[in-house]
Amino acid sequence: MSLNTALISVDIVAFRLVKGRLNVLARRIQADGNKPEWMLPAGKIDPVRDQSLDDTAYRQLELLTNKKPGYIEQVVTLGDSQRDSRGWSLTIVYYALIDSSDSEQLAPSAQWLPSDAEALKGQLAYDHSRLVQQALDRLKSKIQYSSLPVYLLPEHFTLSDIHGVFSAVLDKAPPMRSIRNRFLQGDLLIDTGRLKRGSNRPAALYKVNQDSEAWLFDRLYISTR
Repeated sequence: MSLNTALISVDIVAFRLVKGRLNVLARRIQADGNKPEWMLPAGKIDPVRDQSLDDTAYRQLELLTNKKPGYIEQVVTLGDSQRDSRGWSLTIVYYALIDSSDSEQLAPSAQWLPSDAEALKGQLAYDHSRLVQQALDRLKSKIQYSSLPVYLLPEHFTLSDIHGVFSAVLDKAPPMRSIRNRFLQGDLLIDTGRLKRGSNRPAALYKVNQDSEAWLFDRLYISTR
């Protein structure tokens, strides 16, 4: 296979919180014997339908879920003659954040799997467990200095829910005062005027201001617990 006929694809590591745990979206493939039975959402660029690489990423996700990601970002471009048994292969890897509301409908072949890259090695085909790890490393880094946690939450959420996202992604979280100071600045969140009631005292419910772009903060969280 020459480089003129190399396999070119867009692969997406889609993250979602499922029962408080970070999961990745996978598609079942035909497997023989002990071969992996899952792969990440991935596909070729369609020059007619896709005006950009983002379009390809969104289109591949739409084949598996009705939920459109609130945030996507390119992670890395990989290519060599070894990653695919069919020959020279190049892929543009994205990660996507999908909210945790209950309205999702999955394709029959799709399923959310726990995001532990080590555990996924025996489940995901090709080098997809490596792609999950690279996307997870990017998410773990960027979540510490950006507003990305809100894109993993349902439409209405509390500041404690943001704390839960940090715990799910990093296995630790900044103090609530740091979350409050950061996420209530500027126009990122809108107070809905409603309260979430439970065993603790009522907590204010917020939603993302759709007119506000993703925020980048000045520094990483210093103290965590």
